[in-house]
Amino acid sequence: MAACDLMISDIHHTRHGKPSHFLARRGLSIWIDLDRLAEANQQSRFFSVGQFNVLSFFESDYGPNFGHKRPVISLSAYVRDMASKILPNAHVAHVRLLTFPRIIGVSFNPLSVYVAQNDLGVDMLYIYEVRNTFGEMHAYIGTPADGHSILEAQKIFHVSPFFPVTGSYRLHIRHDQVHINLVMRYLIGTKPALTATMRGVLAPLGNSSLWAALWHTHQWPLRPLLSIHVEAAKLWMKKLRFYKRPTPPASPWSKARNSLNGL
Repeated sequence: MAACDLMISDIHHTRHGKPSHFLARRGLSIWIDLDRLAEANQQSRFFSVGQFNVLSFFESDYGPNFGHKRPVISLSAYVRDMASKILPNAHVAHVRLLTFPRIIGVSFNPLSVYVAQNDLGVDMLYIYEVRNTFGEMHAYIGTPADGHSILEAQKIFHVSPFFPVTGSYRLHIRHDQVHINLVMRYLIGTKPALTATMRGVLAPLGNSSLWAALWHTHQWPLRPLLSIHVEAAKLWMKKLRFYKRPTPPASPWSKARNSLNGL
């Protein structure tokens, strides 16, 4: 597997209940090895790590670096530090991140997912890093167990003004050398309120694959953010209840538990 792969995906959001709402769009993500950033930086003349380019990746955009001007903390070190808090004495051999790259220097990442693996390539820790349009971020962190990789997390972070800060998430990522499937189910009580999926195909990042992916997905800077605001306008016209933004949680992360309930 390359140090950095591109992923062209189909993204679907389904709001359950009345009125219902559905969003479908194409996405362009990167699946980057956080231990091989120097190698990823050499894969294409149009992709850079830590520098401006057509596509780029900056560690300063994520994790403990988000919103801070202090020296940048290595994201691979950050993930291993979080793993040591949740899985004492466990050895993290590989760390990958699924995220949207910067395009011409700008991006917005509603959700980024870190996957930490052991020496056998088995997933051992997930970090689901969620952002809202108010410039805030929170991470839900948990571990798979007994072959079950679905996490359940209490919702404590405000994302959409059309949902309250209550209920729970069920989070699941499945990945191999070719595909990544990501599913997020939001429940209020026992009733599904929102289901979001991202299903994509991986290809090694290179000069030709980069331009082909941009052409195929029709990506441009801040497209996810623009899409969110367009869909918010549609929901507002459907006269859905509007929830004011509460005070964000004091901690930048909260622990998710392994779920046996499925999605």
